[in-house]
Amino acid sequence: MQGFKTSWIMWALACAVLSVSALQVMGLNKALKLRGQIFDRSVERSLNQVAEWVQVSAEINFSGNDSPLRGASHTLVLRMESMDIDSLLHVALKKNGINANCVFGAFDTYGQPAYLDSNCEPFRDDLVEDGYSINMKDLQFKVFFPHRGKHLIRGGLGAFILSGVLLFGIFVGLVYVFYSVRQSKHIERIRRDLMNNLTHELKTPISTIGLASEALSDKEIELDEEQQNYYFELIKAENKRLGLLVQKVLQASLVEKGAMKLYLQPLNIHDIAKDVVKNVAMQVRKMGGKVELDLKATNPIIKADQTHLTSVIFNLIDNALKYSAEDPRLKISTVQTDEGLEFSVRDNGVGIPKEHLGKVFERLYRVPSGNVHDVKGFGLGLSYVKAVVERHGGSITVESELGSYSVFSLKLKFDPPKE
Repeated sequence: MQGFKTSWIMWALACAVLSVSALQVMGLNKALKLRGQIFDRSVERSLNQVAEWVQVSAEINFSGNDSPLRGASHTLVLRMESMDIDSLLHVALKKNGINANCVFGAFDTYGQPAYLDSNCEPFRDDLVEDGYSINMKDLQFKVFFPHRGKHLIRGGLGAFILSGVLLFGIFVGLVYVFYSVRQSKHIERIRRDLMNNLTHELKTPISTIGLASEALSDKEIELDEEQQNYYFELIKAENKRLGLLVQKVLQASLVEKGAMKLYLQPLNIHDIAKDVVKNVAMQVRKMGGKVELDLKATNPIIKADQTHLTSVIFNLIDNALKYSAEDPRLKISTVQTDEGLEFSVRDNGVGIPKEHLGKVFERLYRVPSGNVHDVKGFGLGLSYVKAVVERHGGSITVESELGSYSVFSLKLKFDPPKE
């Protein structure tokens, strides 16, 4: 129900944003049309002024000696040539608020040019068909603006830029909201899976400890020494398991809060790896598996935090065992590098699909499986490993082939940078 409500709100928000965007576009279009109308009226006033000046000048200077065949139109053309019509036209246009380049010409009643601007030739057809015109006696005076559209847009450039920025901001905001909601849903799903797994993981050892304790304390149940030892070991093992679960949650909390403190000291990573392998030896034997140590680094001494480095190696080995086949085969290797060494853990497990390789180090992320409890865990281990390695100035990578193997490799420096 909550998801449906969120989706409805998102669609409503998207429709609102699109409506605002559409209104802005319509407003810009309307403003552009209005500027065009104002421009047209200004050109008409300018042409009327030019026509008036030319005709008045022609009447004043008319000598009466022109041939009747030539008539008034010829007189007007002569006045255009003598009055510098180009300057007159630009003065009139500027007076009416227009600073756009134009070409002009005068045409007789048959459409033949009687006078043409020197720059007119490339735009002659446009001048005839689309030019602004005014009649002067039996001549038609035309003006054409090759860059009218640019002039209109340039005049309202501030409004266009502001609207463009607003539209872009609205679009970015909408994308961000969609992304945030999607991320929130993703995180909520991961948290839900975490709680399910956490409940399952804690419930099992608590129930086991409770049953074992009841068996030991029930006087009606007669237990020999071997059976008692079995229950004691069971309680001990489950208690240790609970401790590890709590430790993982605490480690993740430290990483999230940025409260992780490192106490650097010279450590032999080979010794730490061997100790961790001893601790998981019983688990490996129960699974019918084997751990191979291939420790080839000639100088295994690095400066690191012992607690966190031990936890990193344990997490990698524990993760390899969880995702391995019934008879796990683990290979733990080290090789020397120029700045330190490379530590890797290889398993013969189920592998990781390529589309999930880049996400396995994200906090709470678990590779999807058919059953949420098929593999125990919270999705906290690898994110913690990555955080610790990076705090040590190192890096971690993963290589995997689905259904075959996975290899996690750490590159650690002899002397990590100081915090």
